[in-house]
Amino acid sequence: MSLRTRLMVLTSAWLVFILVLFSTLLYSFFVGITAKSEKELLFGKAQSILENRKVHDERYWSDADLLDEFLVSDEMIRIIGMDGLVKLELQSNEILVVEPPHVTTRDSFSIKRIDKTRYLYVEVPIMSGSEQIGVLEIARKLTKWSLYINVLTTALILMSIGAVVVSAIGSFFYSSFLFQPLRQLNSTMQMIQLSGTFRKLDDEFMARTDELGKLGITFNEMISRLEELVQKQKRFVADASHELRTPLTIIESYAGMLNRWGSEDPELRKEAIDAILGESHRLKSLVGSLMQLAESEQEDWLRMEQIDLMAIVRSAASAMEVAFSRDIRIESRSDSVPITGDSEKLKQLLIILLDNAIKYSAEPVRIRVVALQQAVQVMVVDEGIGMEDKTLPFLFDRFFRTDLARTRQTGGFGLGLSIAKSIVERHEGAIRIESRPGKGTTVIVELPR
Repeated sequence: MSLRTRLMVLTSAWLVFILVLFSTLLYSFFVGITAKSEKELLFGKAQSILENRKVHDERYWSDADLLDEFLVSDEMIRIIGMDGLVKLELQSNEILVVEPPHVTTRDSFSIKRIDKTRYLYVEVPIMSGSEQIGVLEIARKLTKWSLYINVLTTALILMSIGAVVVSAIGSFFYSSFLFQPLRQLNSTMQMIQLSGTFRKLDDEFMARTDELGKLGITFNEMISRLEELVQKQKRFVADASHELRTPLTIIESYAGMLNRWGSEDPELRKEAIDAILGESHRLKSLVGSLMQLAESEQEDWLRMEQIDLMAIVRSAASAMEVAFSRDIRIESRSDSVPITGDSEKLKQLLIILLDNAIKYSAEPVRIRVVALQQAVQVMVVDEGIGMEDKTLPFLFDRFFRTDLARTRQTGGFGLGLSIAKSIVERHEGAIRIESRPGKGTTVIVELPR
């Protein structure tokens, strides 16, 4: 069953329930009010009859004239003994006597339905002193009352049927109007599936101010995000292919030279072997960086524990000083800064940032650590060549490099800052870069404590 059909059925069912409840309450109220008035009339008549002292004497019950003056059209009056036998009976409608006599010790009434007509019976005890000697029963045909009840019942049934029909028709058209945006959304998604290209909802859909409009905004934002991710993926594949192609081409070229002339020329052989070895190292480094980026997407990539950030900073700075014979200065007011994180990944983060600072600066590199109340700031500052503002938004993109001409000289692939950003974000931190051409660059990392 479709959602539209379910909505129509549920709406109609709810309306039927409301109508049945309302009709039942209205019917009960009307019957109660009208029956009460008829009942009070017959009980009043019974009291008038009981005012006659002869009615309280069993010797007069055989006198047919005892109740004759009280009998009217479509009515029955009878006296019933305590043995359940009728002692005296007068009637102007034979149907009324069909109901068997009923002995009761208190005032009572009942409404009987015979041949689609309703009849009211009331019973009142006949007392002689403190002893009950019989029952006075009066019955009346409720002609007009039955007519009113039948008219009311017919009206309620017809009204309910009409309301259900109108509701069903209204639900059909309303659901068509309500589900039209959903059909448009479904059509757009099917077109995306069939064509393999991204499509967005039109401005008319987006102009809606209800929940469907919000759904359309979310859908378009999702499509934009997917387009961006697909473009990044295509660019990543193209860049990775280019980076892999370059060293492979060099290796292939030198291998061909070795095959043709390597056995005769020792210098050429040495040059070729050194080039092949160097490009193999570059390939290994590139593949390693790509694997790190892929691993950074895994949930269990980090091993979180309580660590001393200052110990990691000193370890990374010492390693880079030895590797590059450069001066790296650490500035901090605290000897120990405890945080929760992955020590290996944070050391890798610092090495990446220090490596970039050393490559593009001849001056000493500074690491400034500032402990805040809820976080820790780590700033890697160099006084190198700096960068233009227009390049800053792209620095964390994969394979992005500020100076393509210096790529092979510095040995970078444009993946270091992407890995650094992944490490920081997986620690629920933030990273940003400030730089001015000719003044240097500052990388600011903020990690939660």
